[in-house]
Amino acid sequence: MNLELKTNMKINITQKALEFLQKAKKTELYIERLVVTQCCIPLSTPPAVHKGHPNKPEDFHEYAVGNITVYYDRNLISKRELTIDAQRLRFFKGLIISDWVIKY
Repeated sequence: MNLELKTNMKINITQKALEFLQKAKKTELYIERLVVTQCCIPLSTPPAVHKGHPNKPEDFHEYAVGNITVYYDRNLISKRELTIDAQRLRFFKGLIISDWVIKY
């Protein structure tokens, strides 16, 4: 399989996110474009971050960050740098991109 590695983006993973992945026994995560349509109007939202392997890895760029493999959706704009963190919302804990900025 021919993997395209893009080296112009720096991906940071916080200690909290690493601990979250370790607890889930995962060494892979993927970042995908999240499309939300509300009453026929698409909303601009940060990408979704999921632990594990994407269903269609050919639709993603692959990055090695330490011992974690990060898959980045080819439909997302390239960033110079992004940070993956863990966040708790009530009873749910998940991964987010903490420094994604939406410009209008």
